[in-house]
Amino acid sequence: MQRDALSVYLKNIGHSAGGVMGQVEPVRLEMPWRTKHNVIDCGVFLMRHMETYKGVAGKGWECGFLNECTDAGEITYKQRKEIDDLRHKYITKMLLSDANEYRSFVESEVAKYKKLSADEKKEARSSSLRRNQGKIGQLT
Repeated sequence: MQRDALSVYLKNIGHSAGGVMGQVEPVRLEMPWRTKHNVIDCGVFLMRHMETYKGVAGKGWECGFLNECTDAGEITYKQRKEIDDLRHKYITKMLLSDANEYRSFVESEVAKYKKLSADEKKEARSSSLRRNQGKIGQLT
């Protein structure tokens, strides 16, 4: 169990919480935006949780997500839009971060893309989507 691994790690580095961490009983928050059908966007949810959680338990915490889906299990358009917007926000921050050793390459690729005509940009997006859809299909 992860709790036990954390406890062992904390003990090994001499952290004072190492002895008690193994005794703590985890509590799973019941969040209204929890998902049952969306198994692909957990990284986006995790990053949003890390961004918005301020130590407030349960009802006092609001991260901005809508409920997951319709009764038929379809992810709502509004939540899909929220997730896509956050995915763009996070990837942009990572790609343009000073910590990214490939930042200058990314910036040069963006500059090249900006110089393309509207038709060339459309084709580049379509080509990218086709390549990525094949990869996503392999994951499922």
